[in-house]
Amino acid sequence: MNKEQTEEIIEEKVVDKEKIALIEITPYEISMSIAWHLENAFEICDKYVEPISVYEDIDRDGVIKPTQVVICKEIIKRYRKICDLMKITKSIAYATCDLRSAKNHYGFLDELEISSSFKIKLLDENDETVAIHTAVVNSMDMSKAIIFSIEEEQTRIIGYNRRLILGRQSIPFGFKSLKKLFMESDKSFEEISRTIKEFFIKQIQPIDWLTEADINEVQYIGIGDVFLSLGKISRKGKKYPLDLEHAYQMSKHDLENVLGAVNQLKLDKDARIKGISSIDVGNIVSGFAVVSALFEAFEPSNISIATTNIDTGLLFKNCVTITNEKPLADILAYSLETNQKIYQPDQTNGGHIFDLAMLLFKQLRVMHRLSRNYIKPLKIAAYMCNSGARMRFCPTKKDALQVITHSQIFGASHKEIVLGAFIAGSQYSEEFSLSEWVKYKDMVNDEDLQAVRFLAVLLRICSCFECTGNQNVKDIICDVLGDSVILKTVSENDLSFERQLASQASSDFKKVFGKTLELL
Repeated sequence: MNKEQTEEIIEEKVVDKEKIALIEITPYEISMSIAWHLENAFEICDKYVEPISVYEDIDRDGVIKPTQVVICKEIIKRYRKICDLMKITKSIAYATCDLRSAKNHYGFLDELEISSSFKIKLLDENDETVAIHTAVVNSMDMSKAIIFSIEEEQTRIIGYNRRLILGRQSIPFGFKSLKKLFMESDKSFEEISRTIKEFFIKQIQPIDWLTEADINEVQYIGIGDVFLSLGKISRKGKKYPLDLEHAYQMSKHDLENVLGAVNQLKLDKDARIKGISSIDVGNIVSGFAVVSALFEAFEPSNISIATTNIDTGLLFKNCVTITNEKPLADILAYSLETNQKIYQPDQTNGGHIFDLAMLLFKQLRVMHRLSRNYIKPLKIAAYMCNSGARMRFCPTKKDALQVITHSQIFGASHKEIVLGAFIAGSQYSEEFSLSEWVKYKDMVNDEDLQAVRFLAVLLRICSCFECTGNQNVKDIICDVLGDSVILKTVSENDLSFERQLASQASSDFKKVFGKTLELL
């Protein structure tokens, strides 16, 4: 094969992608997210945040001061320079509706546009609600839920059922405004927290857009800095084995443990907890008190924390245009396919490996007797079974364990991600690490361990069948006969190499299933 032919093959496998910038302007910060964008997919890869104080002294006359305008212009010009250096040709810039309270907000945004050449859209409350809904419904596999968004000056409660927003409620108190109202120097954090909780519960209006049946089915999701800080402290406190923010579940007991720890802090209200949050202790105390009030008012068994917000919703709107009409049909598949396209564009055959694995899963159910609860972990493992190549040139299968447990995956619970990681990382039985498994003892059980052993062998066989990446195997027919299992592969091409690789899994198959494997 000559050099020209090699280059043509490489070009065919590389997926075209570009970087886009998303600039968000709020009264408290100006941020810029950089995202990889390819056809109907995106992945945020970097974020810059600059704190500002647009509302400084604004209460007197309702006007943003010239000194603050100058500071914001300098920040936005820096972002423009970064975009030029990165050769970013597409940008999305928006300002949140909080800025509308300033009398000169139009003039303020005009000056930012002139100094940066960004076209800035000023959102209204409906725009933000739709963006939040779009972000959450396409990143959390919850068909019916209530979203809590605790912001600086307000708290939003949004209910949805798939594509429909059932209702919304905006309470005009957020963690910053509550801090200003109740943070008195002569009171302990515990007293202040209790006062804020009692006050906030009185502000929550009855939810008349949910029926009694809806309330029994609905799940709860928290977004924003308050919930992210709460989740981070909770995970550190109980030594949670996964360092993943998205889809972390908080129970009322977890919240009480965090509140007990935070309320005992002997810190100034304006101090920050290193490594936890960009917001100060006073804001954390007031924000956590709001969460406590929401737990008492709605009585959820737990609240799932989402990292997605308005910015993610706008990226979905602009990059995955189908979400403007309806939510993604399969959130997990979208997330895994996007992950593959961006980080391993030359290995986008995870979907076919999963299809083959499902053929074995269904036909061998009489042997493994596993429920459908293990299909999502199997899908994660199939799509990312070769993800260890991101770590080193000659990876082992167990390297996939580390990659998966450190990847942000939408549409799956933390337990499903862990099980998927162990299935992918244990395709060779000798590579299974019991010491790693023990780290997740509070999340998994003996039944899960047996499921991992079963599915890891099936995945190894299917990844061998797809080792060339050409989808040569079109179908698999399984026959369970006494002490043996016969796998008949259907293909239009010669499969001698694929069968030879898959036959090496025979000893592990015998060990796990107690039957001899024959490949035809």
